[in-house]
Amino acid sequence: MLPQMTSNNIYVDKRNNNKKLLILAEGFEERSLSWIDNNENEFQFEQMYICRYLYHIETKFEKILKSAKLHCYKEPIILDYNRFEPSIFEQNILSISNEFSNYDEIFIDISVMSKMLIMIILFSLKQYNGTIRVIYSEPELWGPAEEKYISTIKAKTDGDWISLSSLGISDVVRTPNLSSVIMQNSPVFLVSFYSFNELLLGALINEISPSRLQLISHSCERQSWRENAMNRINSNVIKEHYSGEMEIDFSANVLDYSSVFQKISEIYRKNCYEYRIIIAPTGGKIHAVACALMKLCCPDIHIEYPTPESYIFEDYSSEKTYTTHQIVFENFNDFVFQLSNEYGLNG
Repeated sequence: MLPQMTSNNIYVDKRNNNKKLLILAEGFEERSLSWIDNNENEFQFEQMYICRYLYHIETKFEKILKSAKLHCYKEPIILDYNRFEPSIFEQNILSISNEFSNYDEIFIDISVMSKMLIMIILFSLKQYNGTIRVIYSEPELWGPAEEKYISTIKAKTDGDWISLSSLGISDVVRTPNLSSVIMQNSPVFLVSFYSFNELLLGALINEISPSRLQLISHSCERQSWRENAMNRINSNVIKEHYSGEMEIDFSANVLDYSSVFQKISEIYRKNCYEYRIIIAPTGGKIHAVACALMKLCCPDIHIEYPTPESYIFEDYSSEKTYTTHQIVFENFNDFVFQLSNEYGLNG
């Protein structure tokens, strides 16, 4: 039921008569240009929305805008995204969501998108009946480097935080459309993801006080050390801050959104009448797509997202792209309805 991720026809327009819309984001990584600036990319778009991050010190915005104009019939529209106040962006994109029906296909390049931004955009398309293409340019390597992790662990003293992917925690944010008041007074079953900033998990546990906790880790064959490293970093947070029921960790390949969706579906079916289900999409971007699909199928799921104070730009991920992938969802609104029925959800 869930379409497979593919690397075929990433740059080839086989439906050149279709009206197309592209939604993409700026970023501080060179990889943000990987798909749109590729010489083989033959797509031409009727319109584009470029999500511009507020309060980012480093940016590729001007380069992305220049490349985008080469593939767009009109002047691209800029939408500001404030990760500390994502509700503003949610309101803005909902105000233009009725225009989405004017397009046969909508492309979403999530390569450098915030996980919360991915969630907001996909949820805003819940009534869209056309084709959605999710584009993801996978980096050759993810930061931090193993050498940096090892040296940081060796220098760590009691009470220190590792925080190798981002720094600090600003707040745990939520938006109106990704929230739910259903089962509000019930115990919480939290589904969260491992990362290299253990403050994210600590903030979630302290803010939500879940009765049950399911952690999902991700693996990558090219950097097999990362999974155990993230588990080790976050284990101290769990010991110090969490006293509830801990589920056995679940692991999925960093590009495997299907297994993540299936796992969360299983949790939902077994627990939705007793627990308030909260998802925190703090893992990989492809896994955030699975979280968005779950929210679309189950409106009573509540989304919380711990926002880092800042990001570590150096060594965040390699500039070189390993492969560019896409997931194609035909007849998106109908797909979500069928997906909900297939997995026995309440959509």
